[in-house]
Amino acid sequence: MALTDTEIKKLKAREEEYQKADGNGLALIIRPKGTKTWRYEFRLDSKKKQKYHYGNYPETSLLEARKAHQIGRDLVAIGKHPSTLLDNLEALQMAKEGSNIKEIEAKLQNTREVEAKKQLMTFGELANIYKTKWVDMNWKNPDKGFHPVNKHLIPAMSELTLDSIGVDFIRDLIEGIREKSGVSIALRCLSWADSMFAYGKEHELCTKNPAELIKPKRIGEYTKRERWLKPVEIKKYLTALYQQNAYRGYKLGIHLCLIFAHRIEEMSGASWDEIDFEERIMTIPASRMKKKRDKVVTIPDQAMEMLRELKKLSGGSSYVFPMPTDNNRPMRGQNLRGVHNAVILTANIDNYHMHDHRHTISTNLGNKGHDQNFVNAILSHKMTGTAGRYSHAQYIEILSGILQDWANFLDDIVTEKTVIQANFSKAV
Repeated sequence: MALTDTEIKKLKAREEEYQKADGNGLALIIRPKGTKTWRYEFRLDSKKKQKYHYGNYPETSLLEARKAHQIGRDLVAIGKHPSTLLDNLEALQMAKEGSNIKEIEAKLQNTREVEAKKQLMTFGELANIYKTKWVDMNWKNPDKGFHPVNKHLIPAMSELTLDSIGVDFIRDLIEGIREKSGVSIALRCLSWADSMFAYGKEHELCTKNPAELIKPKRIGEYTKRERWLKPVEIKKYLTALYQQNAYRGYKLGIHLCLIFAHRIEEMSGASWDEIDFEERIMTIPASRMKKKRDKVVTIPDQAMEMLRELKKLSGGSSYVFPMPTDNNRPMRGQNLRGVHNAVILTANIDNYHMHDHRHTISTNLGNKGHDQNFVNAILSHKMTGTAGRYSHAQYIEILSGILQDWANFLDDIVTEKTVIQANFSKAV
């Protein structure tokens, strides 16, 4: 007679193993220690009896055992041992759920194809998938953010299959990046590698994430950059800037970044509808700001002259700095960085990034005695309670005065003022 759950639960262990049949070759084996195991006894090709187990009760229920047993019997009927299919845990689970042989074999074939793809998937292919399906969809400046991957990770691992990349390889690679490019870049690369391998695991493109086992503290800690230009270096920088054999608009753009404390993308992506020549106001919308809030700055005299010249150079474009090859698109910040790199090489200024202009402005304005609250406002940083004592009109007037003082200071630093001021209206 077929077994029932009530009967199975009442079965007790004995000194010796015994069994209770459920029918069609399926039986429940009760062992001396109390373990209850589902077992199928069968003959294949008229040979001696063989045995196959479907799991233990109650982990494998009576109903599940019968469903799996049906697949086992079907396999034996076509001359196959149940293990040829059911030794695979995924297949056994599908059998317990009532799938037939064809469904199980189709699923396993798909799994085998996925596994084969995993073994062949290279880091370069993963990078392309991750960039297209995640970075491009979620990052404001995907190409800029992905730069460390393109520069450091892809050249080293592009042709390597994902599961062949181990922890030691990643560690050696990151340590090499640290020695060559510094701790900050190395940590950024480690973070990218960790995110990409995690994405690969989540989407079954690889089976492991070697980067997650490397502790960032073993590589180093981020340190805030404190590089800024002293007045004598500012003179060297601005002099070298206007001596460069480069497009005039790029030179003015870099100079404006130094006047306004704009981040490079805030400047390079500027459009003319953000500039009010009559009110002498420039407004960068929150959508283009790192902190997602509008930045409003007054325009000093020197910057007004530069913007008027840029208006002529832009050739009717709606952008202050249109792409040379496409008047309907703003140029990339990389264009300005390229000129900046040439400037610091010419001026023999070491370890100075264009973003460090903001440190230069903050430090020099502080040295000149300006209230740090208002300097922070110019940098688009959060202000503390001091600003609350001023009306909006006073606030704008104070910032306007500080920016004009700063622009004058830059002029005064350069003793040969013709290098900068007299050349505003002359395109190079």
